[in-house]
Amino acid sequence: MRFRLVINGEVHDVTTDGGVTVDGRPVGGDAVAEGRGVTVRIGRKRHRVILTRWGCVVDDTAYRVEVQDLEAGAEFEASAGRGPASPGRFEVHPPMPGRIVRVIVKVGDRVARNAPVAVLEAMKMQNEIPAPAAGVVREVRVTEGQGVLASDVIVVLGPE
Repeated sequence: MRFRLVINGEVHDVTTDGGVTVDGRPVGGDAVAEGRGVTVRIGRKRHRVILTRWGCVVDDTAYRVEVQDLEAGAEFEASAGRGPASPGRFEVHPPMPGRIVRVIVKVGDRVARNAPVAVLEAMKMQNEIPAPAAGVVREVRVTEGQGVLASDVIVVLGPE
C-alpha cells in the first residue's frame, strides 16, 4: 500500500509493501495495540501513540495528522491540506491557531519544499510555516497581523 501522511502540514510518502519506507528510506520497527493507543517501536526507541479525531498524541505531544490514499504509482497530486484538491494543488495550513506576523511569499514566487511561506506567532513563539512541496505560489490568503485557525488556508501552491 502507498499513501501520503501529512503531519502538521509536512507531507511524507509512505509505502508498506514488503516493509515500510518513509520518503524512500526504509524504517524498521513494529506496533502493538495497547488499550486506547499503540506502542510503536522504531529501532531501539519506543513511543506511545494515541489516535484522536483531529490527529494523534505521541509521547504527550499533539500532532495534526491526515492520511491520504494514493493510487499505485501515482505522484503527489492531492492537496496537502484538508478539503477538496485539484491536481498539483497544495494548500498550506498553519500547525496551530495564532497570528500571522510575516508573509514571506507573494503570488508567482517559486518555492522549494520546506521553504518558509509565512511566520506564525502562537503561544509567545514565532514559527515558520514551511511549504509542503515545491511549487509556484498561486494564492496568498492571509495578511500580516491576521488571526488564523489551524483549519485556515494560508497559501495555495501549484505545479511549476
